Amino acid sequence: MYTPAFNSMPADNVVAALRSIRFGHLVTNGEGLQSTALPFVVDDDVTTVRAHFARANQHWSTIDEAEALLIVPGVDGYISPRWYPSKAETAKVVPTWNYELIHLHGTVEIHDDTAWKLDLVSQLTDENEADDLSGTPWQVSDAPADFVAKQLNAIVGVQLNVSRIEGKKKLSQNKTDADRLGAAEGVASTTRVGGQQLGAAMGDSES
Repeated sequence: MYTPAFNSMPADNVVAALRSIRFGHLVTNGEGLQSTALPFVVDDDVTTVRAHFARANQHWSTIDEAEALLIVPGVDGYISPRWYPSKAETAKVVPTWNYELIHLHGTVEIHDDTAWKLDLVSQLTDENEADDLSGTPWQVSDAPADFVAKQLNAIVGVQLNVSRIEGKKKLSQNKTDADRLGAAEGVASTTRVGGQQLGAAMGDSES
């Protein structure tokens, strides 16, 4: 991934972003190029990422020990030149697209052990239910045991053993603070999905 130095995402930001997003696209080139979108959990050192396929999705059946790329998208959006204060001064501005993106490279392990899969779906559930402020998060154990067993049989686990991490934050860091903050305010004021989140991320970045 092309990443100028000023767009590089620090390691601690990578962990925080992965824990916040929790969703990516696993791309392999085993028997042809394939991609599957997967929710995931990641360990503290970003050495392993765990997820699961639907058993009916045959992507899993050909990729054990294969090299893979997990693409994890963060916030993104169009940036209009009209939001830069410098437009009024020089008019030397153009549109761009800002985004956050993480690439995790590694090798795949396929897991079909029931205990492994139960541990995975329990962790996936607990991490995502933690966002609920009602105080009554759902747990896997809330469902009947025989029903859970049937659901576990319908999935196949996958683990990405991470060998390389690339994190990129293209948030107008190459602009002056005035232009960056002007664009942050502009995109946050739009009706676009994720506009406020992108504006907040741009406001927190430094030129």
